[in-house]
Amino acid sequence: MRFPVSRRALLLLGASGASLGLLSGCGVRLDAPPDVPTLDETNRLRNRIARILAATTAEDTDPETAGEDLHKLRAAIGPVWAPPAEIATEPPPTEEPRTYIDAAEVVSTAVFDAVPTLSSALIPVLIDVATGLALTAGTEHAEIIRSADALIRDSHESGRAGASGEPGSATEPNGPAVPSPSAEDSTAAPRWNAILDQARAASYGYERLAVNFDAKSRQRKRAVARLESLGSLSGEMLEKLGEKNAEPGAPAWKLDPTPTDSETAEELALSLEDGVAAALLPWLQTDARAALRLWESARARAVFAHPQVLRYSYSGNTGEAEAKR
Repeated sequence: MRFPVSRRALLLLGASGASLGLLSGCGVRLDAPPDVPTLDETNRLRNRIARILAATTAEDTDPETAGEDLHKLRAAIGPVWAPPAEIATEPPPTEEPRTYIDAAEVVSTAVFDAVPTLSSALIPVLIDVATGLALTAGTEHAEIIRSADALIRDSHESGRAGASGEPGSATEPNGPAVPSPSAEDSTAAPRWNAILDQARAASYGYERLAVNFDAKSRQRKRAVARLESLGSLSGEMLEKLGEKNAEPGAPAWKLDPTPTDSETAEELALSLEDGVAAALLPWLQTDARAALRLWESARARAVFAHPQVLRYSYSGNTGEAEAKR
């Protein structure tokens, strides 16, 4: 039987394995070995990424912050898991040593290719880690970003085409469908409206801040392009909500800071994208196809500052994502 396993459960299993070794050494007979969880596809992917990061070393050819970023990524994805040696049926797999850039390419490809099949509460951390790796490594090797962008868009379309029932549903191989909440769900409409409101506010903010950059600058071009992707996000939310559940937009949104020059315009762009990421998190926790929208936000933000290695924070051993404050 296949079932998801939390990071905390895996750590507890490791502790129980250690206890088992002590009992065996004392001559205590164990006729029935404890059950060893069988990881589902999403948990196996998390475990593989943990192994890849554990075998990764920051080299001189990697980004300057690679060592620090690698530490943050390892903490977010959690420890490598394998059954204790006393009850393992086969040796744990290993990963070859990699540089930060090489690891970014492998991890982003593995995660974004799997977007249509991801399930469970691990979705945010998998997408967040893959996005951070691709964008930070992409500062030295831009092809990683281009490849990741194409792959996540293909996966998004594949997920939409393959979803059954409620738009936005995802399926786990050999497992049940994991549908996104419908607009009729009492908890869903506020969620979609929160994203819709943030997308509208960000669109308004980008309209105001874009004029503070030279017409040929990367910032001006990204701001204009971001208006299109935010419009697409708003349209997706309106489709989910329908006519009866969509709330009207505010006549104007308060901008903090008010963009008056390139410096305050950049600061506003970062604030807008942080707001978008926070609004997307509840959706991302149930539907991996929200990954495209987080990717778009992260790419836009990276034009106005150094790429964030993680958009969310992860506390304790729960593996649950929290929006940064």
